[in-house]
Amino acid sequence: MTSPKASIVILTRNAGPDFGELLNRLSSQKTDFAYEILVVDSGSTDGTLTDARAAETRIHAVQPSAFSHGATRNLGASLCGSEYVAFLVQDALPLDDHWLSPMVKTLESDERVAGVYSRQLPRPESSPLTRILVSGWATASPERRLQFAGSPVAYRSLPPEERLRLAAFDNVSSCVRRSALEENPFEKTRFGEDLRWGASVVEAGYAVVYDPGSTVLHSHERGALYNLRRHYANGKVIQDLFGFSSTSSLPKLASNTIRSTAYLCIRLLREEKSSARLIYFSLLAAIHALVGQLGTYLAAKNHQLARRNHRLSKAVDTFLGKGV
Repeated sequence: MTSPKASIVILTRNAGPDFGELLNRLSSQKTDFAYEILVVDSGSTDGTLTDARAAETRIHAVQPSAFSHGATRNLGASLCGSEYVAFLVQDALPLDDHWLSPMVKTLESDERVAGVYSRQLPRPESSPLTRILVSGWATASPERRLQFAGSPVAYRSLPPEERLRLAAFDNVSSCVRRSALEENPFEKTRFGEDLRWGASVVEAGYAVVYDPGSTVLHSHERGALYNLRRHYANGKVIQDLFGFSSTSSLPKLASNTIRSTAYLCIRLLREEKSSARLIYFSLLAAIHALVGQLGTYLAAKNHQLARRNHRLSKAVDTFLGKGV
């Protein structure tokens, strides 16, 4: 049997009824190399493992208490002997049968590249607001990007915003060079292991590539509390890695909320013909903009509290750090 050149690692826990379709799409990828699929499951009680067995994938179980976005991915990679390791979340669906091949070919063609990440498009059933939000992500662009600083010294000399741009990486759908991962493993963290890894490898002198030739469908209909917590977690990571916040003061909170709301409502106005739906989704857009900016603001404020060892810092972090 031919040894796989690439491995696909999926972290699962109660992946839901669409998981069988995901495995079907992974099994039918068109490549000129051998690949394998590994499911790392942390306590599923639905049909996830049944689907995995039916697809004849490898399965490795971990205790839910031992799960970590970074460490569990490192574990999955260590269980594979391939040169390249692709990571996919359980609710991202490859758009077609050319999802894996472009990422592997990018890694093969340039030894500077440590990792590649995919384009993300909203699911067809997504709400108008969700479609607009996803289309605004950096991972929705149709343009390929090479993220390379040249050297550790060059990277460290860049402004924080530029370092953030070069470090961008997303494990919703990605593929990494095993040797680069072994040199720079994912951090054991509850959120942001991908951005932390991107910063680590780019600073080490590697390149990262965003390749829209590899595309997945990935979107969610989230509530206000989840969005607050996610923006808080993301704001914390950016503060930790790059030392800045886009919403660091109350005036910034107000102006960024107004700007974000206006942008979303203008986009909705172009797409929604029904007045009632336009009003409804515009209200949701305003709430989304407010809680998003508020989460980022609270991350900046709590960073200041933590530096002073304020007792409130841990309570805020415990509450807002849940569920993302």
